[in-house]
Amino acid sequence: MIRKQKNFEEAKKVSEIFDCLSSTIRLLIVCSLIDGEKSVGEIVDITGTTKGNISQHLRILEDNDIITGKKDGNRIFYSIKDKRIKELIKRVKKLFCADIDL
Repeated sequence: MIRKQKNFEEAKKVSEIFDCLSSTIRLLIVCSLIDGEKSVGEIVDITGTTKGNISQHLRILEDNDIITGKKDGNRIFYSIKDKRIKELIKRVKKLFCADIDL
């Protein structure tokens, strides 16, 4: 019974990660962070949406422990927090959008 509960909890966590990444904008954000940290301005340029919209998506990604922010002066640089998520996104990008430059 304990093993089933642990499996359920692990599956739930992975499901929450996939739910969070099911947003096109959030997926683009995380894909853009594969090669290293980026500022909000850089992410806005990559996604083509507004700073306010990006801020909302960044908050959701942070709240779900997918990314982390590091303040440098008056700018915040974001990076992928968990190396497993980084590896997952690298594989997805390689399989489905290898020719896209982010």
